[in-house]
Amino acid sequence: MSAGTPGSTQSDPSKPGPEPASETGGLDARVTVRRGQFVLAVDVQVARGETVAVLGRSGAGKSTLLRTLAGLLPLDEGRITLAGQVLDDPTQHRFVPSERRPVGVVFQDYLLFPHLRARDNVAFGVRARLGQGRRHARERADSWLERFGIGELGDRRPGALSGGQSQRVALARALATEPRLLLLDEPLAALDTTTRGEVRAFLRTVLPTLSAPVLIVTHDPTDAEVLADRTIAFEGGHVVDTAA
Repeated sequence: MSAGTPGSTQSDPSKPGPEPASETGGLDARVTVRRGQFVLAVDVQVARGETVAVLGRSGAGKSTLLRTLAGLLPLDEGRITLAGQVLDDPTQHRFVPSERRPVGVVFQDYLLFPHLRARDNVAFGVRARLGQGRRHARERADSWLERFGIGELGDRRPGALSGGQSQRVALARALATEPRLLLLDEPLAALDTTTRGEVRAFLRTVLPTLSAPVLIVTHDPTDAEVLADRTIAFEGGHVVDTAA
């Protein structure tokens, strides 16, 4: 990837400009969040079917952005719109809570329910988000596990899964709910070197097939280079560079 700097081109007023990402099924986020003395102030757009990586050191604001998009933190200023739906706008007193947002999240530690088998971990999200009955939810879960090559692991609990297998179950749980936005929080950071390469290759195959916009939070430039269509670099709560 090479750094992209906007050129000094003059637009043709006779031609319509590009539609906002949110109007074409994507994400349009103008985010200002204050956390003590730290302020995150960024604009992020992700088109439908596009994968964007957010790079930065610890404390740059990557996780704050992810939590804000997921509905775990409210905006102080700005507006978040996804596929034409306003999720957060303080000026309109509009805030859609996390459980009602069409957003799938895979956290770094996966957050699988330890007492549930892999199949039921995936089915839980389907029942909670889509309101499907237990039988249909489990059938849908089996379908996603098969798609990710781990159909035979449906009866295993998280404690009997490897890191790579757990990551696939968590991703299946997120995607089985038909999200309009997928958020991946350091998806490979908890894996050993060998497993990281395997899962990176798996994600490289899966992500381009998704119609939803995907945002990956990572500190690893290799993940960004391999998985993303475009990269945004954060530092001190601000965007300092972009690359495509």
